[in-house]
Amino acid sequence: MRRPRRVKVTVPASTSNLGPGFDCLGLALGLYNELVVEEHPEPGETTIEISGEGAETLPRGPENMILKAANAVIAGREHGRLLFKAVNRIPLARGLGSSAAAIVSGLVAANELFKPSALTPRELFQYAATLEGHPDNAAPALFGGLTVCVKQRQGSEPFPLKVHKDLCAVVCVPDFELATSKARAVLPHTVLLSQAVDNIARAALLTAALERGIWGALSEATQDVLHQPYRSSLVAGLDEALSAARRAAPCGAALSGSGPTTVAFCKKGPHARRIGEAMRSEFSRRGVKCKVLVLAVDRRGARAQ
Repeated sequence: MRRPRRVKVTVPASTSNLGPGFDCLGLALGLYNELVVEEHPEPGETTIEISGEGAETLPRGPENMILKAANAVIAGREHGRLLFKAVNRIPLARGLGSSAAAIVSGLVAANELFKPSALTPRELFQYAATLEGHPDNAAPALFGGLTVCVKQRQGSEPFPLKVHKDLCAVVCVPDFELATSKARAVLPHTVLLSQAVDNIARAALLTAALERGIWGALSEATQDVLHQPYRSSLVAGLDEALSAARRAAPCGAALSGSGPTTVAFCKKGPHARRIGEAMRSEFSRRGVKCKVLVLAVDRRGARAQ
């Protein structure tokens, strides 16, 4: 009897928007989910085992995002019994790209397992962006680093951007979840031209500052008027936490994705922990417990072995 075929995939967390880059900027972070998929020769139902984040709450059936993504690639191909083993380290519903990581892990694992009929990286991205509903977390999860996604006639196109070698991200993760759908529901459908201009200017400054290490410009570059003011009602202490981060040391600070996690971008060093503690202190004043992580930028994205 032939041995089971096996593939292991590692996918990074990600932070999106980065303040002014709503639904287009994303950065991969050094916090990882792992997925092992085994194809056993005997027939049988597909099963999934989950440990870590979401082990008690995530579904084990076809509605699981990993299985849904993998099935998009498998697409009726004949196979033996599939066993998925997920180790989740990315907190759920916190604005750190957990759903994008799940989708990308399922896509990449199935794509590796069923070679040679493999999808290209661009095709994998299009699948991931479609399943996720927006591309800004899918791109860094798949490709790593800093990416900007531009909407085109046939979907979004990801473009890699450079980041300074000394850049790190400090994330402050509150102990409550915030559904992306809820965070999107509070946003207006139209914005003022002056607001759009403000965000365009800051997004342009942000990408230059992140590439060149212009640490003193990050505070201004991460300001936003399109989504954070509306989402602050959902995250008690948000404005105070961002202000505290900027006072603690030169950095830019923003809501990570749709929240409730906050993220600060700064130069590597001992001050990074000080920035995190400043954010945690502001949340603590409002009775919110938080976990602080100082994370490197992931530059490789999803990888299979």
